[in-house]
Amino acid sequence: MVPDKEQSHVICERSAATVIKSYSPNLMVHPILPSSESVKDPNSIDAPNLASPIVAMLSRLHALVVGPGLGRDGVTLKVVTEVLKEARSRSIPFVLDADGLLLVTEQPDIVKGYKDCILTPNVNEFSRLAKALNIEVPSMTQIESDSGDKTSRETEACEKLSQALGGVTIIQKGPHDVISNGVTSIVNEVVGGLKRSGGQGDTLTGSLGTLLAWRAAYHNGLWDSGEKDNQREAQSKQEIQAELESSDKRMSPATTLLLAAWAGSGITRECSRRAFEAKGRSMQASDLTDEVHESFLELIGEPEQSKMRL
Repeated sequence: MVPDKEQSHVICERSAATVIKSYSPNLMVHPILPSSESVKDPNSIDAPNLASPIVAMLSRLHALVVGPGLGRDGVTLKVVTEVLKEARSRSIPFVLDADGLLLVTEQPDIVKGYKDCILTPNVNEFSRLAKALNIEVPSMTQIESDSGDKTSRETEACEKLSQALGGVTIIQKGPHDVISNGVTSIVNEVVGGLKRSGGQGDTLTGSLGTLLAWRAAYHNGLWDSGEKDNQREAQSKQEIQAELESSDKRMSPATTLLLAAWAGSGITRECSRRAFEAKGRSMQASDLTDEVHESFLELIGEPEQSKMRL
């Protein structure tokens, strides 16, 4: 799913289109994602050619979300790989989750060194990524049994994986979310719900997609933020922290990516808390959607009443 001026385009396999479109009239559904079912010989395909209808859409889009509902069909994954390569060449930011993370596990070079990428692994996905990259990180069991600072160990592990991937931003989901770009790390301790329903990650990826589109608008100067021009892009931990704490300095891309990651994480956690408060143990992942607006207002606020300070 990709946001285009706050329009959500869903690119899917043909057989899934009717089901998705019937879910909401607000979704723009494009049944142009190939699979083994839709090609003549799945073992002999021209992936760049099959990807071309999707690539043709990229000029209209500000961000991509890849993974939720993707599946593991071989043809589909090869086509998606081509789309990600092209998106990267055009500096289009993207978020990878669920089966999108499988692509990274199998082909780390797809994202390695791409600073406009956010990965959102849960504990198991994080472990698989670390193993694929031959990175030794402590398991959650080891961290929990450690008598030292558990959060510091989680942060160190997240930074280590980000560095191995060349500085992509990682949101490691858990009791609290650890966010790192390999240089600077933020721990999001916004209180979440007491139930974890499968599919809650879709609220996170959808929020991130929207926030990345807004981020692109910010850097493209679509509105006057009233901030002073920044002559130097933040690179170090200290420079990023200084920009986060400033109220009148224009932020660098590294800073805004971390900010978008924190905001997406925080909104999702607040949605989960509110949904659980309303529905209790009967809460489903879809209940989070109704909580997005109030969660946004609570954590961030509209421009004239912004609460966005870390």
